[in-house]
Amino acid sequence: HMPEPFGGSLKVSPGLARPFNLTSTRPDWADRLTHGKPLASVPDLLASLFNLCGHAHRLCATLAIQAARGPAAPLDAAARHRLQTETLREHLRRICLDWPLQLAASTEARASAQEAAHKALRACPVASGISEWLGQHLLGGPASEWIGHWEREPQDWMRHWCATTPGWLPELLQNARMAADTPLPGLRTLRIHASEQDLRELAGQLQRRPSFSRQPVWRQQCAETGPWTRLNQPDPERFDTPWLCLGARLAELVRLCLPADPRHSGAQWLQMGSVCTGENEGLAWVEMARGLLIHVIQIDGYGTDARAQ
Repeated sequence: HMPEPFGGSLKVSPGLARPFNLTSTRPDWADRLTHGKPLASVPDLLASLFNLCGHAHRLCATLAIQAARGPAAPLDAAARHRLQTETLREHLRRICLDWPLQLAASTEARASAQEAAHKALRACPVASGISEWLGQHLLGGPASEWIGHWEREPQDWMRHWCATTPGWLPELLQNARMAADTPLPGLRTLRIHASEQDLRELAGQLQRRPSFSRQPVWRQQCAETGPWTRLNQPDPERFDTPWLCLGARLAELVRLCLPADPRHSGAQWLQMGSVCTGENEGLAWVEMARGLLIHVIQIDGYGTDARAQ
């Protein structure tokens, strides 16, 4: 008998109705490892535990703790900028490191795309000039023009851009289109962070169901989350194929590389928030690279003696 992996496993049962077609044995490490810990240590502990997007976990835990202590503090510009920067970097890593392996049509195409993507990533500036780099190495044209076309008609633009633009990235997505440009059965988008009432309902559900993290459902149904479900994204139901969802991740990378504009790009694109859900209880949410992150915390004690319950 093989021991269960540290991160658990995911069993897929084709043919069963959602959500019973997926069974997860992933342990609830967040609850196990934070229970009884000094409150001040919780954000860094969660950032270390979930080191993919650790910045978002640290921010979300901090906001949840603040909410449990009383009225939420105003979100500062520095927090928004960190979320923008770290999410941008995560998208870049996934697109430049993972996509050549996952989307290439042949061994030769995979090697060629990997070489081009790694070369582009090495040339990426760490601060200023990233939108120009993006246009030159990934998009084949100005980033602001690319996102303008995407916003008007995502599917038509993706098809046109992939078919007419030279470069490793449009070629990868063009190759993926045949397999991925097919509408999926309708799923609701997870946008509970648009409503404080919904957030309070979710907080109660999380407390009543310890298994929620292994098989999350919202109002007895599955709901999808990802870069196409942002609060600032109009009509997220348009992204009904895996291919368009790939495009939405690329579009978010483009937005995050552009200067800040309310509800459109830069540090203004991703949203975050929190709510006090009861005495010494708080919930916070952050739009992160992989979708919507939510932390709920209950606090025991006060001052320096306060601990996660």
